[in-house]
Amino acid sequence: MLPLKGLKVLDFSHAADGPTCGLMLAQAGADVIKIEPLQGDPYRRGPAIAAVYNANRNKRGLALNLQSPQGREIAHKLASTADIIVESFTPGVADRLGIGYAEIDRLNPRIIYCSVSGFGQTGPYSQRPVYDPVIQAMSGFMATTGEAGRPPVRVAPGVIGLGTAFIASWGVALAIIAREKTGRGQHIDAAFFDTAVFCMSFIIAGYSITGFTSPRMGSANPVFVPYQCFETADRSVFIGVTHDRFWQAFCGALGFARQGSDDHYRTAEGRLLHRDKLVAEVAAELKKFPSSEILAKLEAADVPCALVKEVSEVMDDPQVQARGMLIDMQYPGTGSMKLTTLPFKASQMETPEPLRAPLLGEHTGEILAELGYDKAAIDSLEHKGVIFRG
Repeated sequence: MLPLKGLKVLDFSHAADGPTCGLMLAQAGADVIKIEPLQGDPYRRGPAIAAVYNANRNKRGLALNLQSPQGREIAHKLASTADIIVESFTPGVADRLGIGYAEIDRLNPRIIYCSVSGFGQTGPYSQRPVYDPVIQAMSGFMATTGEAGRPPVRVAPGVIGLGTAFIASWGVALAIIAREKTGRGQHIDAAFFDTAVFCMSFIIAGYSITGFTSPRMGSANPVFVPYQCFETADRSVFIGVTHDRFWQAFCGALGFARQGSDDHYRTAEGRLLHRDKLVAEVAAELKKFPSSEILAKLEAADVPCALVKEVSEVMDDPQVQARGMLIDMQYPGTGSMKLTTLPFKASQMETPEPLRAPLLGEHTGEILAELGYDKAAIDSLEHKGVIFRG
């Protein structure tokens, strides 16, 4: 089954994060209509277009001028029959365009209205523009990421924005269940900053207890040793030794007899106390052997480890292939692209046929016809600059 089949979603969001929330709903079977201004989502221009392609699959496209009275009228007609709205405007902009929650709730009390923004709909920062690195800086992500004695660094993937999209879709799913019980929709308020603070929960909890925040340690860990990246004779590898049984397995697999029998290193506490000496010894030994030999021995001993892979290697990874995490998709004017699928599997849920992201306004005429507009009316709306049909 497709659990959201029969539900209509209006996706007014832009960039990658709000649209990813819409993508998750589309993948569950909802009819998701991506609504863009006549000039298109800003991310359609330049290298960032890959984000548009990836986040807007399995949607239909409508190009609409919301600043015109007729454009707002079309949006209201759509909203009156919709189940869910997703938007990612700066708080207050949707209200000014006539598609804010209060107005849509008046038209359709069953609407589930999801707002994805940087800081949420309330609070002193709500009007600030934002990107993922801004939130990383403000939430403590950057202060705890990077190497000792060097400047803070950002996490390259947009983990906060994508995490917010997943949380937003979870909120929508809960609201759908609640609506079945009450008959009422509600407003879901998902914020990048809230997501980031939530992701910092263990570090915040630790600080609240100890008053201590570990310094930037690169790939290392403040609690476990050795637990970091090491250079081998040819490549970088990550090794994660946490519990004492992993330490003994690690030493046994690589033949580190002296370290394995050293009482200073026997316990996790001892290894932590003698971190610098232990890491230096392990690093010197690992440089003598190729990564393939080290990883083969550690994997056989069930010690957590991994090669530090390039993106091209990830795309060819057999686990990625086995899990069906990549699909090939053709785009007019662009050619074939590899796009990621959603990161969960459900035993009783269908996966819809993958469809490329719509071109700007590609389904405008089709959607307006469903609302009762005839060809002459649609032609007139396009002539007046209310719509764009691609």
